[in-house]
Amino acid sequence: MDLFCGIVLGKSSINITIIDEKQNEVLNEDVPNDAPSVIAALNPHKRDLQSIVMEACHNPEWLMDALYADGFTNVHAID
Repeated sequence: MDLFCGIVLGKSSINITIIDEKQNEVLNEDVPNDAPSVIAALNPHKRDLQSIVMEACHNPEWLMDALYADGFTNVHAID
């Protein structure tokens, strides 16, 4: 199943939403503002994730770098 992820970086938490190709919500979760928490939430869906897009006003590079280092691909940031 193809999955698509949107991430919103906040000051104290990160919202992760994953939808399938029919726009059904698979995951909608707030996690602590750290890379291990984000990776733990995404790992069960890693094989099926087609893209990860994150909205960040500033400095999303730390999370992008952590996701790439953990083997996630197609990670993009928008502002």
